[in-house]
Amino acid sequence: MNHLFSLAVLGVGACVLSVMPSFHPHPLQSKFTRRCFAHRGLFDNQSRCENSLSAFQAAADAGYGIELDLQMTADGKIVVFHDDNLRRMCSVPLEIEQATYQQLQEYNLGETQEKIPLFSQVLELVDGRVPLIVEIKSTEQVELVCLKVYDLLRRYAGDYCIESMNPMIVNWFVKNAPQVMRGQLSTRFHEKSAAGIPAAALSNMMFNFLSKPHFIAYDHRYAADSRAFRFCKACGAMTVGWTIREQDYADAIQKYDAIIFEGFLPPITY
Repeated sequence: MNHLFSLAVLGVGACVLSVMPSFHPHPLQSKFTRRCFAHRGLFDNQSRCENSLSAFQAAADAGYGIELDLQMTADGKIVVFHDDNLRRMCSVPLEIEQATYQQLQEYNLGETQEKIPLFSQVLELVDGRVPLIVEIKSTEQVELVCLKVYDLLRRYAGDYCIESMNPMIVNWFVKNAPQVMRGQLSTRFHEKSAAGIPAAALSNMMFNFLSKPHFIAYDHRYAADSRAFRFCKACGAMTVGWTIREQDYADAIQKYDAIIFEGFLPPITY
């Protein structure tokens, strides 16, 4: 019995340690706290598409922080785009990682005349006016993508943080750029991620011991049910809720230190 009890204690202890976030608030945290971040920019997918230069311009002009998504093309360019392929936004079955940047420029975003932007173009446009939450999409080329993203960010004078659902990407910054504010992005996963990590481990952020996140960004639909999220919050980690719609706003600003919103115009800060 004592042996079984000891094993149970060790198992619980191992789980707690695996989920533990960073205990040290990042110096930039105050710049992100109680702010509203426009999900993929301020877009309507008609005149302004998600992750477009016009959506980022509108968000920055309004004073909102910006959340955006990064991927790498076949020729090593870092572009701002959410999906793995162009089906939804450009109506063609072209995979981002298998296309060159020049190939991507052949297609418009939605019904607009805009093209998929380079991350460097977005940084130049925003120019430090508002803080950025930079999501690096999961990839098998972790080392190369992170090197290229950081090479752009280290020359950027504005406030930013990085986040990813792939803990190996966040871990790259722990090892190579520990001064960068970093977050573990999560939701209730139903299958393995591109990183090949079991869904239960990802949902419960059991690789936080590698990513050592300063903040946890969790899917608002499932945050209330996530013991791991509540544990990280109790440990003092900054919390970010996504994606907040108008009907969620009043509840969300009570639960999270910052929110990523879409489809309405909340106050810039709360």
